[in-house]
This record gives sequence, C-alpha cells and structure tokens, in this order.
Amino acid sequence: MDPTRAKDSTRVTPRVDVYENDKEILLLADLPGVTRESLAIHADGDTLTLEAKRADTLAGSALAQELELRDYSRTFGIPPSIDRERIEAKLEAGVLRLHLPKQAALMPRKIPVRVG
Repeated sequence: MDPTRAKDSTRVTPRVDVYENDKEILLLADLPGVTRESLAIHADGDTLTLEAKRADTLAGSALAQELELRDYSRTFGIPPSIDRERIEAKLEAGVLRLHLPKQAALMPRKIPVRVG
C-alpha cells in the first residue's frame, strides 16, 4: 500500500520533511501543481491541517497521462511550545515552507553572569 495515499481515493497525503532548531519547527511539503489560491492551512487547537487542490491548467486533450490529478490533505499535531499567532507559510515552485516558531518564553536563552 502506498503510504502517500489518503483514505479518500481522490486525495493524496503529501510527502513532508520536518526540521527543528532552537527557534522553530519547519515543515517542507511537496505540493506540485498547487497555487496559493487553492491552498488552505488551518491551525485549530493542537491540530494543523493542509488542504490543497491541484490545478489542471493544461489546454487540449491528453495524448498520454501518467500523472493523476489528485487533491492533497495532511494533518499534524501542534506541540504546545509553538506560537500559533506567528505561524508563517510560503509556497514556491511546488514546495510549501511552513514555519512554526516556538514561544519566546520556551526558547533556550543564555543567562548573563554578573560580577560583584
């Protein structure tokens, strides 16, 4: 069974890379054929949902077609350390970069040491 197939046969679960550093969690999602207008990102409580429709922008009749046009859907849990008000998303060349910044109060910080 293909792990990228969602339960609904018209939807595909996009492949996502997840990175973490001291300041944020970064999600990189492959969404080929998706435009900004057809992409919806929702943060609701402790859940983040990506939904997108692939645009069929080609004119004419297909002579051969190996790529199926399917919609994308994926849901993630949001850790309590994420500042939901500062989540940012950028879609470029079919890749969604979703920045989930950590709350400032929870980020590591260096404590200065005073003398005297």
